[in-house]
Amino acid sequence: MMSSGITLTNVPEGEHRDSQYDFESTHLARVGSSGGSVNPSMSRVGSMQSRVHHSALLMDRRPMTVQSSTGLSNLRPWTSVGGNDAVSVATMSMSGNVFNPLNTKSSKINRVIKQKNPNEIAEELELQINNLVDESVLLKRNGKNIEALEKSKEAGKKEQQLRKYKKGNSLPRDNDQPLTFVTWFNLARAYEANDMIDEAIESYNFLANQRKHPLSRRLRINLGNLYYAQQDYSAAIKQYKMALDQTEKDEKSVAHKEKHWECTLQDWQHPHAIKSYEEAMSCTPDFQTGFNLIVCHLAIGDIDSTKADFVRLVETPFKRELFDQDSIINPDTFCETQSDLDFRTKCDNLDSCTKDADNFLLNAARLIAPSIHPDDWSAGYDWVRGVLQDRHESLAVQIELEQSIQWLKRKDFKAASKMLRVLEKKDDEAKAVACTNLSFISFLEGDVDKAAEYADAALDIDQYNASALVNRGNCHFANKEYESAKECYLEAMGVQGDCAQAIFNLGLANGMLKLPDEAIRSFEKIHRITPNNPSALYQIADIYDVSVNTEDAIKWFNVLTARVPSDATILSRLGYLFSQSDSESQGLHYRMESFRHWPVDLGVIVSIGTWFVTKKMFEKSIFFFQQASLIDPTEVKWGLMVANAQRRIGEHQLGFKVYENLLENFPESIECLQSIVSCAKYLKKPYWKYEEKLERLQSME
Repeated sequence: MMSSGITLTNVPEGEHRDSQYDFESTHLARVGSSGGSVNPSMSRVGSMQSRVHHSALLMDRRPMTVQSSTGLSNLRPWTSVGGNDAVSVATMSMSGNVFNPLNTKSSKINRVIKQKNPNEIAEELELQINNLVDESVLLKRNGKNIEALEKSKEAGKKEQQLRKYKKGNSLPRDNDQPLTFVTWFNLARAYEANDMIDEAIESYNFLANQRKHPLSRRLRINLGNLYYAQQDYSAAIKQYKMALDQTEKDEKSVAHKEKHWECTLQDWQHPHAIKSYEEAMSCTPDFQTGFNLIVCHLAIGDIDSTKADFVRLVETPFKRELFDQDSIINPDTFCETQSDLDFRTKCDNLDSCTKDADNFLLNAARLIAPSIHPDDWSAGYDWVRGVLQDRHESLAVQIELEQSIQWLKRKDFKAASKMLRVLEKKDDEAKAVACTNLSFISFLEGDVDKAAEYADAALDIDQYNASALVNRGNCHFANKEYESAKECYLEAMGVQGDCAQAIFNLGLANGMLKLPDEAIRSFEKIHRITPNNPSALYQIADIYDVSVNTEDAIKWFNVLTARVPSDATILSRLGYLFSQSDSESQGLHYRMESFRHWPVDLGVIVSIGTWFVTKKMFEKSIFFFQQASLIDPTEVKWGLMVANAQRRIGEHQLGFKVYENLLENFPESIECLQSIVSCAKYLKKPYWKYEEKLERLQSME
């Protein structure tokens, strides 16, 4: 039994009664307004046994009587021996009344007389099944997968009832196979659409186990795809091999596709996959199989075979692909509608095949170019461009552009500029890209005027080039023309709504124009597009901080610290904000975290030491003032703070020694002389020489 409640085997006698037709009893069981019922076991319509039994029931209910105007009083009861499907009735011509022993209305008698024969009932039930299948297909097309599944289940139940009814009434069953296949295949596809993989597999297995069907090979393919989705690769390979065994020798294109599916599952076993791909390429070469063969050879490090495979892939002719149309059976193909014909026409479009082929070639070139020569990545790009040059010049130009971008990533701007200037002289598409990248390079080099010139050249070719518009806006921004920069960024966003560079730079421009609300909206949009972008988060927090919106600034800096937990500057700013909001303990915590990650930030060190002094924790402040004096030994105040803190904790002798050391390094420091005179007086040490020097310096001022 399937989980859907549909039985795959024949239903026992007496179960699954249809709501309209009672296939398990005679039609006489539906006649009569009250009283007994007919035994379902005696259900053969038109049989002698049914008629005798029916007559007996009628005699039990009411004796047969005849009123005759001619005095015929010894007539026997009427009986039926004909082969009619309904109850035989007699019209008593002597009285002119219809014989009606059950005392029913004439309309019910006529309904019984007009009951359908088994063939008509079977045909009507077949029509209902076909209608349910059509309804489920239409529902699935409209995205109503749950409703489509319900219709498919109902069609499956009626199909079971039909098979049982035909068997019970000895009707011919030669044409049952197509209807069974359509019904259960549609049910399996409905299960797939609702992600009920196990139920779909069970439905496919039910069809696959039926007697040989012309499309049984296709069922094996679908089963393999489902096992592949469940990552049961051994079972999937088994199904694909069974499909291959059922493929005729002249079906080379379909056989090649099935071989491709088998290979796809064996990618983790590279030698087996390579063998299968090579067989497929020798049978009917195509771009997808050739690409996968390149991947396998590259995975095992066979560079020579990889290069040979790429050359063969480049030389592969364009032809009609069969992936979309024949790889998986679609139930919609059972009813050829106009939309089906449009879909087939689209699949036959040569432009679509060419686009797919270009994608495979370009991806293969990108994959192997850096790997052909491990010691000289640029030589790999040169080799790939040479192979593509004759047959696919446009792809060769794209590879050359990508080679220049690789130079940029390696920060070799000179080599990148050289290649881009060569591309600038080619077709308009290549020239637009080259000018855009040259504008970017010139901007990085600080030549804003040259960058603007290249950006304008790119826009002359394509005024809807979002990257060129961003570059032009950056040139305006660098020249402090913020309004013009804003217009360029807005235009770039109009061309490409999710252009992150334009949105971010628009926020910067709004910030320079003193439009904090608009700037925040831009940066929040960037945050939605790239949630982990710390630059956008920092800009939002910074704007709130500058706007003295401490609460929101703390909120966004906290979000930022979750992305970059070790940024000392952000931690110190967060500590400062907490201190401003009367949360001093939190402020100290973040400043201490900042000091831990960057222990040479003088501002953080002094703020921590000062906080300990204000809290009269002088002993702890000594360490931080000592760190400050090590970082900035040219400043006398750090040493004075250390000595003052030692005097505050009662260590006057240590403080006096610190003053003496400071005086050696800063002999002209009036503050140091004042502090050492005061400490010497407290310790009752001679101080007259320090006092004389202090008076001399003060008199010189």
